[in-house]
Amino acid sequence: MEKNNQKKALVLSIIGVVTLIAVVVGATFAYFAAQTGDAGNINVNANTATTDNLSFQVGEAISLTASEEDFYQGSGNKSGETFARATLTANNATNNATRNYYVYLNIESNDFEYTTVDNQAEILLKVTDPDGTELTTLGSLERKTSGEETGFDITTQTGLITIADNYEITSTGTTTQDWNIEVIFVNLDSDQNANTGKSFNANLIIRENAPIGITNVNISNITSNSISLTVDAESENEIVNYYYAKNDEEYVSSASNTYTFTGLDAATKYTLKVYLVDSKGYQSAIYNTDATTVEPTIAEVCNDGANLTNCIKEFNNIAGDGVEGIYYHDGVGDYTNASLEAGDNSYRYAGVNPNNYVCFGSDAAACPEDNLYRIIGVFGEQIKLIKADFANSDLLGTNGSYYPYGTYNANEFSNYEGSKTTIDKFYWNYINASTSTINWSASELNTINLNQNFLGHFSAQWQSKISSISWKVGGNTRANITNATVKNVYQNEILTPATNTVVSAKIGLMYVSDYGYGASPDNWNRQLSSYNNSLTRENNWLYSGITEWTITPWTDVTNASVRINDEGKVGDIFYSNTDLCGVRPVFYLESNVELSGNHTGTQSDPYRIAL
Repeated sequence: MEKNNQKKALVLSIIGVVTLIAVVVGATFAYFAAQTGDAGNINVNANTATTDNLSFQVGEAISLTASEEDFYQGSGNKSGETFARATLTANNATNNATRNYYVYLNIESNDFEYTTVDNQAEILLKVTDPDGTELTTLGSLERKTSGEETGFDITTQTGLITIADNYEITSTGTTTQDWNIEVIFVNLDSDQNANTGKSFNANLIIRENAPIGITNVNISNITSNSISLTVDAESENEIVNYYYAKNDEEYVSSASNTYTFTGLDAATKYTLKVYLVDSKGYQSAIYNTDATTVEPTIAEVCNDGANLTNCIKEFNNIAGDGVEGIYYHDGVGDYTNASLEAGDNSYRYAGVNPNNYVCFGSDAAACPEDNLYRIIGVFGEQIKLIKADFANSDLLGTNGSYYPYGTYNANEFSNYEGSKTTIDKFYWNYINASTSTINWSASELNTINLNQNFLGHFSAQWQSKISSISWKVGGNTRANITNATVKNVYQNEILTPATNTVVSAKIGLMYVSDYGYGASPDNWNRQLSSYNNSLTRENNWLYSGITEWTITPWTDVTNASVRINDEGKVGDIFYSNTDLCGVRPVFYLESNVELSGNHTGTQSDPYRIAL
């Protein structure tokens, strides 16, 4: 029987027609044998011009059936071949005729299955184009090596496979193009009995006109983590499925011609792919297009109803350090040297002018100037705000540590970029001109001006959004604050202050380290005594251009507290009871604060707090 089959295969190779194949599977090991019948050619003529003629020819259909016989291990593979031929005849030798055509392998039925746990290919497809080159890519089919053969795995494949899509044929006389198709049935030298009785039936289709095709793909709605595609197509039959994929991932089936790829990385280029299948099983060619996600914007994450704390954290996790001026101080140093970060898992704004404005204390359509605040950062689960501009006596009161003749005017603050024409000055702690203390708990700026007068100008509903905090006011020496980088200042001011003094209150002032970390990261290795460098202060959004108080006292200078001077320097001696500075109140929001509406965090469009 095997000799007879080999003779028949030889005859078929001479006349170039398709074999009809019967597959026989042994009781223990699978082995595929070729069996042929009479060959037949199908001619289809396409008159594509007055005298030009395009004709097609295909071999017989392939029919495979698996049955039990005495084939055995090591007997090798058997294969069957067929072809599709296009012939273009021009009207004469001087006429250059050009046409296009399509070739499909139509697998009408196939109930074969994988018999190995690792899904080794049992039926392989090889395609050779008219140039004699074997194809290495064919739509979405996976190319595999099984035994000593390599081809496209069609072990369980059904439906139409596009072999040639809009393929061009050109002739000045008569030109013939042949597509050779080989199906290889691999003897895996293993138990393939599961395929006994299974069948496979396929035929080739060649035609001039595409039954289905993509005419346009529109890319839209590109964000930092998503891209949408809308597909326009033409089809002789109803389109039943759209298949979408990105890069080398598996295709996702959809009944819609619009699909949104989600979960993408920001500022990343993706190759997006789509193909269609109609009700007759015709498959369009795969359409490829490249698209790049954009840098994320915080407005995409911090929108209506979002928890303000969580959305800033989430945005940084998506975008990475530096985007929108937010830096995560985890002590790892993804963006900066780890030794320069606070290492407290805070998210701090730094740099020139980040979009970190919040309207607090007002729900007016246009946020009043005195209700504008800026986010220093996220500490734990709480947002820390600082007043965007200095508070005058209309908010802090004319009692406590206020001095009635202590005002900055236009002649005194050339570096100031705010809109106020005068700014009131306050003592850090004023009791009388000769007696004072550096104890913040006794400071009238703390007890009267901030936590009585300033807090009191908010309604009870807004006050409930402000958290009571244990302010660390143990202070440190000038050497440990002035002549130190911001990381060391943070340690000496917050982690290991000179004393463990804390004061519980809702309103306070910024820490020296807050100011230090407000500068861009390339400045964090500077000592704060040199923060009056023009490049440093121009890249520090917390620099105000006015001499102002921080909450931290000196511990080696009697009755003195730390101020930031009008040039951005930290370290000048200013006395709590005899020297006057501007005040920008600071407070922490409760962790459950949510946003109202969709805003961008700019000065003209600050975030709004939901009441």
